[in-house]
Amino acid sequence: MKHRKFAVRLLLAAALLIGLLPAQALFAQDASMDTPGEVIAEGLNGPMGILVDPNGDLWVVDSGLGGEATADGMDFTGQPVTIQYGPTARIVKISVADGIMVDAAALTSVSNGAENEGGSRLALLDGVLYVTGAGWHPAVVPATADAPLSGTGSLWRVEADGTVSEVSPLWELERDFNPVSAEIDTHPYGIFAGSDGNLWVADAGMNALLKVDPATGEAVIAATFDPIPGVFPNPNYGGEMLTDAVPTGVTAANGTMYVSYLSGAPFIPGSAKVVAVAEDGTVSDYATGLTMLTDLRTGPDGALYAVQFGLFTEQGPVLGSGAVIRVQPGDASEVLISGLMFPTSIDFNADGDAFVTVNGVGAPGSGQVVKFAGLTGMAGAPLARAMGGAETGTEEAGAVATPSAAEESAATPESASEGPAPETMPVTGNDGGQIVMLAAILIVAALAGTFVVIRFYRRRLA
Repeated sequence: MKHRKFAVRLLLAAALLIGLLPAQALFAQDASMDTPGEVIAEGLNGPMGILVDPNGDLWVVDSGLGGEATADGMDFTGQPVTIQYGPTARIVKISVADGIMVDAAALTSVSNGAENEGGSRLALLDGVLYVTGAGWHPAVVPATADAPLSGTGSLWRVEADGTVSEVSPLWELERDFNPVSAEIDTHPYGIFAGSDGNLWVADAGMNALLKVDPATGEAVIAATFDPIPGVFPNPNYGGEMLTDAVPTGVTAANGTMYVSYLSGAPFIPGSAKVVAVAEDGTVSDYATGLTMLTDLRTGPDGALYAVQFGLFTEQGPVLGSGAVIRVQPGDASEVLISGLMFPTSIDFNADGDAFVTVNGVGAPGSGQVVKFAGLTGMAGAPLARAMGGAETGTEEAGAVATPSAAEESAATPESASEGPAPETMPVTGNDGGQIVMLAAILIVAALAGTFVVIRFYRRRLA
């Protein structure tokens, strides 16, 4: 079986998660959280990214259900499948005042019948909404070796009337330079609107940070992210024991760019991190000992906040092991909210209230948006090496401890300007727009006859 890059397509087998677990286990996030929040939107199917606009309303992007167009491709085992794609991924506006959801725009979604990929993240810059979507994976759909499927592999602008247009074909950077791995694979994912007027994109497949001028569409590789230590020989790195960094989130604080890593399979607790990217593209560790980060934001207090998708051990996924982390330098990061079910994204209003998408992978209709009032003012607890000695067995997974005075006083970045933000965009479509599930692939390999090692392979979609 071909070893693939492990980008954010996210990170559980739908068959295992939905087939082996009761659907009720993936619902009612407010009942399972260690710190209950307020569920302000539900019935979503795989919410992937969230954005709070200046009026306090929310914008959520989903992964869709594929479409009517077809192409020959392969599934994660290398078996032939029919790829289906079309404009079923959506951007949905949610009114905080009444919880009404309205379709704002449609994006291309790609499906192999078992898993879907579509919208990823949102950003506002100078009154315009931008979005990243499905990636380009020519090894999965050989017919796309010269160019991706329509509506994928690029950065997109959402017009006021809901139409979507291409800003920049980011896939061309991977085709022409392929800066890190031997494999051609690109997935524009995290996005940040800089005060310099540029859009910054964390490409989870290219393992690179991209700078895009939205006025001209010019895009350049601003930084690349080397592979990190792994536990399996990786043919994309000459058989060395390495895995991909998989950059997922990007933000800025105090004049410095920061990028979060998901890290590649097998997602060893503590192997992810947040890195600082200097103006010349130099990458250095900022916060370490983290696990499976899927988003990174600068809060209104100037601190960095990240989303931990969950913990995965030799026994499989640990339910309710998602978390919101206050990112601190070195190994001093703190857990603010634990017990989350597969959270994917976070954003804040001006008052420091956080809005988190949960059940990004889950049963249909289980996706929610949960509000945590005053999150930026909450006291944190030590991360304790990815929340619980999942590797050492010394602490119960998900448990947190009381922070020390030294950890409470750790420095955080100062606030960053993200550029002018627009008023609420007009929307199109019908109320109650559904957001559809994103699932990924969980591969279980038997080792030594006594336990299984969870190996997560990046979803093979084009």
